[in-house]
Parts: sequence; structure tokens; C-alpha cells
Amino acid sequence: GQQGQNPQGMRVGEQGGGRSAILEAEARQFQNYRTDVKLDVRHFKTALKTLRKLDREGPEVLQLDPTIQKTARNAGEIELVFAPDRKNAIKLLLLMDAGGSMDPYSELVSRLFSASHAVQHFKQLEHYYFHNCVYSRIYKDIAQRTGVLTKDMLRELPSDFRVVFVGDACMAPWELTAGSDFSLGYGATPMTGIDWLRSIRKHFRDAIWLNPEPRRYWNHPTISQIGAVIPMYELTLDGLKQAMRLSLI
Repeated sequence: GQQGQNPQGMRVGEQGGGRSAILEAEARQFQNYRTDVKLDVRHFKTALKTLRKLDREGPEVLQLDPTIQKTARNAGEIELVFAPDRKNAIKLLLLMDAGGSMDPYSELVSRLFSASHAVQHFKQLEHYYFHNCVYSRIYKDIAQRTGVLTKDMLRELPSDFRVVFVGDACMAPWELTAGSDFSLGYGATPMTGIDWLRSIRKHFRDAIWLNPEPRRYWNHPTISQIGAVIPMYELTLDGLKQAMRLSLI
């Protein structure tokens, strides 16, 4: 999130001119979100369990109720009914903003992160971190600065992943729209943060943005721009349930 950036590019309370979120991510200390937070995790787990798509796959298993019904109709002659086990086919990708103005929300996001790991019905769960906005590189472990190129993530993950962004979407406008991310090589048009968000939204079938900031603050220019690209909901239990119901089912 934003760290006191004024329109002239001078970072309030620090020496020197404005630096991109990419450089800030390299220079500052960040912490990964915890996966062992217990408080209120059960509420997030309940909400996340509504995100499901059951497919019949795997070995056939005995269906007890149909077996009883068919046996009763056959005057007691046992007729076993089998069907393929139903497995959840949902693949979930969490992309989480860390550091800066997200620090006050770290406990809240850790609860969501913990719940995502505890809900075992996802077929596949992936996660990455970013700072302020997604740029050319995202982090599997932001504390250790280990990650992958965003274009490699888009190439490796299929389009049927459901994507959940978590962040306040609040930054200096130039950090979202300036062409300062030279990720495609010499001579190529630089990618902006909003370019990367559009690329992610285009690649994956479903995507939402969960914002811990109350909705009354969403008139901020970068929050409005991001919300125009990715459907945005409040990071509350009600907001999460609404997102699951309207966007990702």
C-alpha cells in the first residue's frame, strides 16, 4: 500500500525522490503472512467452503443410501450401487499485498491465509505476494525475496484457477500507471501495474479483489482504477460471502 507519496514523487518523511514499488520491495523488510492464526479462522473457513465445484473423479465408492433403497425395492435382495467419488475441482490462486499500508491489516490477512490452508477441499492452492501492485516479479516468500517472473506464472498456471487478490489497492497514481516496469526486454513497451492486472484478469476465468479498507474510502484514484478492472469486495465476512456468491461460483 501507499507510504505517504505526494504528487511530486517525494516520499513524505524520507530523503530523496520517489522510488517505484519494485525498488521499495527490494529495499525494505517484509514479512510473509502466517498460516497458523486461529482467531476467527473458522469464520473464513466457512465462507471459503462455499467456493466449490464438485466433479466426479477417482475410484468408485459405495453409495449407501441408493444401495439401501434399491435393496428394499428388490425385496431384500442386495444390490450394491457404486459411483465415482466426488472431488472438489476448485483451483485457487491467492495474490496478496504485503508491507506498507497493509501492515495494520496483517493479522486480518493472516486469518484469511490460515483459513485457505486449513480448508482442504481445494484441488490446488497457490499463493504469491506483491507490494502495492503486481509487476514483473511476484514473491513466493517476500521476506526472503524469492519468487518468479509474473509472465512465467501466467504461462504455468491454467486459466481455470480462481484468483483472489488481497490488498488495499492504495498507492501513488504513478505507481499504477507509469510505464516504469521494463520486464519485456530492451526496446519493448514497458508494462505498468494496471497492465499487469489486466493481463492477469484476461488470463484467468474468474478474479476478485478483497480490500481491507472500508468501502467509504474507495474513491481513491488507484482503488477506483483497480476496481474497474477487477471486481472489488470488502475483506469482511459479508464481503467474502458476497464475492463467493456473485463472482466465483
